[in-house]
Amino acid sequence: MAKIAKTAEETKQAEREWHDAEHRLHAASSYPGGTAEFVETFKRVDLTDFCEGGWSYWGDSRAEALKELANIQGMNVLDYGCGSGRLGIYLTLRGANVWAFDLSAEGIKVAQDAARQYGVLAKFEQMDAEDLRYPDDFFDLVIGFGVLHHVIKYAGAASHLRRVLKPGGRAVFIETLWDNPLINFARRFTTVDAGAGDTRLTEMGICKFAREFEQVCLEKRNFLYMLKRLAKLPERNLAEPLRPRGFWRAVKSADKVLLRSSLLRRYCGEVIVWLRK
Repeated sequence: MAKIAKTAEETKQAEREWHDAEHRLHAASSYPGGTAEFVETFKRVDLTDFCEGGWSYWGDSRAEALKELANIQGMNVLDYGCGSGRLGIYLTLRGANVWAFDLSAEGIKVAQDAARQYGVLAKFEQMDAEDLRYPDDFFDLVIGFGVLHHVIKYAGAASHLRRVLKPGGRAVFIETLWDNPLINFARRFTTVDAGAGDTRLTEMGICKFAREFEQVCLEKRNFLYMLKRLAKLPERNLAEPLRPRGFWRAVKSADKVLLRSSLLRRYCGEVIVWLRK
């Protein structure tokens, strides 16, 4: 019997339910007791290179993007698809004026509780990327960690993203790519979130999504270094120092040489997407 395609609303409902369940189970553990502990945990998970002992596979590109943004103090910033709000809380502590939204009501509840816990003024709301309620030309910066692969399949998301950016404002997304068949094969053994509603992002798909923007830049990262996904992550213990991984330092250094080739860059596994209105 042929499989019946879901409507956009049915897809959103399935995504919302999946992420609500995940946040009920796990999101509150993202927030330790004090602000200092939260900041250190965030840096180890999201802003430390894997080869330097980071607690996730994705810290390299995320740290690079935030470093390039430099001073965000006083900016109006949108944490786009904020999940449980960790990025929004961190950016608020760095001095930004932060608004944040997510499709998951459970994720927003966790984020709002954390904002009260740390005494920050980030504004978290449950919202649909195709129906953003923010004013036109409002944000200096929109940023999302691992969210574009959720919203790219919704036809109205790109126009709303562009609408809420100020003229000259930027959006940045850090994502994984599916342009390398060998990496894609390996993901069959490392991807466990098949029910999360992910779209397999490609360079062509991102460019199509971003066609309304005045400037589009895709900074591709990681070729052999994508094999880090096969390595074991450390236990998260703030009492222990980070332990650099010499082998993966060498692999990352080798990547820098290999990726001088434009042919090999086509097959990178991660990308930093910069958009400007």
